[in-house]
Amino acid sequence: AMLLVMPSLGSANPNGVGSGTFDAQCGGACHGDADMNRSSPATVEVTAPDVAYEGLLTSASITVTNIETTTSGLLGFFLLSDLSGADDTPDDAGWTVISNSEGGTENYVEAHIEAGQTEHTVEWTLRAPSTGQYPLYGAIHHGTEDGSEAPFFGSSATAALVDVRQVPEDLPRLAADFEPPALRAVGETTTVMMTTVFVDDVRVEWRLPGGEATMVDVQSNGDAWSFDLPATLQPVAVQWRAHLTGEGPEQTTPWFTLQSEEPRWTVDENAAYLQSIAMTLAFMAAFLSLQRRRAPSDSDATSKFFDKEEAF
Repeated sequence: AMLLVMPSLGSANPNGVGSGTFDAQCGGACHGDADMNRSSPATVEVTAPDVAYEGLLTSASITVTNIETTTSGLLGFFLLSDLSGADDTPDDAGWTVISNSEGGTENYVEAHIEAGQTEHTVEWTLRAPSTGQYPLYGAIHHGTEDGSEAPFFGSSATAALVDVRQVPEDLPRLAADFEPPALRAVGETTTVMMTTVFVDDVRVEWRLPGGEATMVDVQSNGDAWSFDLPATLQPVAVQWRAHLTGEGPEQTTPWFTLQSEEPRWTVDENAAYLQSIAMTLAFMAAFLSLQRRRAPSDSDATSKFFDKEEAF
């Protein structure tokens, strides 16, 4: 068992580590030692609005160009608050990751890059922290074409600086407690209930990533608005955003991502417990039935002797 486990403790993960909340030091956690990393030839650029409002939703994106395609096609994207290598996730600076365009809620995602593809963008929806100025950085890591080289790490040359301000009193906006849905099952139509503040009218549009936007009908009930996002027949993402109109300047929300997934396999816990008990009883019965037979006693041996004498 130790021989099987030990190689995995010091080896790389050519099949990725999956989405998660990781510091930039993940280059060391994923590849054994951060000192092994080499500089990636790709160019990393992070973009975000210059101004965001405290507690409200905003967006940030990382665009990577001059991508070096790997054997597995995996490219890891980090959204970071600095490049120190520790405590540098957006959460550490007060941001809250609501969703990303790869269908998760983490600051690190892995995208599959097609052969020959040289550019890819990942977007995040964030809830802004308290007032102040906050930098956001982008970083990537990946392997090589044949998997024989050391891992590569790259980061944005400059940060996107976001000035977080207090919310103007009459600003049309989403309610502070509104969180857009992030996951649903394939073939399922989603009804979104959206609450707002200081909003008189709402227009909502949706799109597939990279596709054209389509407007949807929106129903109003005071400060609550509802609309339906169409079902998908495959596990793909649907993006949507809202245009909010009121007394203050019109606001447009970030593109929210709703990922469709195949229904997950579920287990009835009660049935599993009953099956476990039944298997335990079956093993106990089998164990008892396989006990060695009791060795013959002296009285049994004497009885057999006299039986032989009588027969003789």
